[in-house]
Amino acid sequence: MQKYIKTGLLIIVLVVPVLIFLFLQGYTTNHFDLPYYVPLRDSVTNEVIVKNGDTTFYQLENFSLATFDSQSIITAAQLRGKITVISTIKGPCGEECEKVISKLTRIRALHESFPSLAVLTILRTQDTTLLKKIADRPQGGWLVAFLPEDVYKQVLQNVFHLDISDNTQTISGYKPFSLIDRKGYIRGYYNVREDEEIERLLAEIRVLEYNTKMEQR
Repeated sequence: MQKYIKTGLLIIVLVVPVLIFLFLQGYTTNHFDLPYYVPLRDSVTNEVIVKNGDTTFYQLENFSLATFDSQSIITAAQLRGKITVISTIKGPCGEECEKVISKLTRIRALHESFPSLAVLTILRTQDTTLLKKIADRPQGGWLVAFLPEDVYKQVLQNVFHLDISDNTQTISGYKPFSLIDRKGYIRGYYNVREDEEIERLLAEIRVLEYNTKMEQR
């Protein structure tokens, strides 16, 4: 009798966890989502706009930027349906600039696994050293635009919301990278000087890709 009891307990110990795991896999969805940034505000009261009980957030507007070599134009239409990393390089290409390009190259490498990933880098300098490094960058999935000094800050603030002096933002400090989802919403800001932030960006790109696949099921 005791033998049968022990056998029954062993079966329970071994089988029940497996059944629970299969139930969770088959009937539940493990889901992690990213926050939204830059809530829209009323132009008069400055209060956050709420529709149907939900906060409304900024979506990337139409824009038109010249490429760094002035040979073509980059538009918002090219980014529609893509997960996009927006990045900026402000000055001449010194040591810090080289680090930024190295990290961008690493981010862009995800394009091989996720063809819907795009990287848009906005320059405000035409430093020859920087331009050579940009010209030598990996092709495919990496767009590079140039903005003259007189409009650089305005475009970054009003179109891409990457200027920390912009009081509509919900970020602070040095975070010149942002993550845009397929619908044009801003889903993250990142400090390129910190390796942990780059790791977070890479992880959150994968989160958006995973969530897209789950939505398409």
